[in-house]
Amino acid sequence: MDSERAWERHYTRERSVLLHPDENLVRMLAPYTKGRDIGGIRALDLGCGTGRHVNLMIGMGINRPLGLDTSLNALSLCADLYDAPFVQADARAIPLKSGTIDIVVAWGSLHYAPKEDLEAMLAEVRRILGKGGRLFGTLRNSRDSYLKKGLHLGNDVWRTGPGDIESSTVAFYSEDELGAALSRFSSFRYGFMERSPLGRPDLVISHWYFEAER
Repeated sequence: MDSERAWERHYTRERSVLLHPDENLVRMLAPYTKGRDIGGIRALDLGCGTGRHVNLMIGMGINRPLGLDTSLNALSLCADLYDAPFVQADARAIPLKSGTIDIVVAWGSLHYAPKEDLEAMLAEVRRILGKGGRLFGTLRNSRDSYLKKGLHLGNDVWRTGPGDIESSTVAFYSEDELGAALSRFSSFRYGFMERSPLGRPDLVISHWYFEAER
C-alpha cells in the first residue's frame, strides 16, 4: 500500500512526465520491426508511466499500442497526452488473452516490486506473448547505489528513503539472478547501462537491459 501511494504521489509532480524514449530501447526495437508489417504489430507497454514508450511505438507506426499501469494518476496523464488505449491493472494479472501480443515493453517497471513477484510477472508476459514474441525490458542492477537508501528489507530489496518515490519497493538483481529469471524464455540477451547523477560521481545508476523471445 505504501508503494502504491508513493507512485500516485510521484505522478502528481511535473518532473514525473517523461517525454523522450530511452535510446537503448529505440536501438533494440528498430531491428525487430524492420521488414515487418509494423501497423499489425500488437504491443503492450507494461508499467507505462506517463506513456513515453507508447508514444515511441506510435511514432514507429504501431497501431494503437496498449499502455498498462497501476497508477490512476499516471494513466490520467497518458490519456491527456496520447491517442492510445490505457488500462489500470497489475502486472501479475494482465487482463489480456494468451498469445495475443507481439511485443511487451517493460522499461523501468519490473524492479519496483518484491523479488518474489518477478516470476509471476514474467509468467504473465510469456502467457500473453505469441510464439516468437519479444519482451524488451530492464531490471535494476545490483551495482546500483543511487536507490539503495532507506530500509533494506533483505535480499537486495529496499524500501526507498526520502525522495521522489519515497516508500516504494525496489529490487536489485545480480547477473546470475537476471539469467535465472530469463531462462524461462526460449532465448535472451542482455547488457547493462550505467551513469552517475550530475555532480554526484560517487553514486551509480545501473540497469540491466534485455531482449527475450517467447
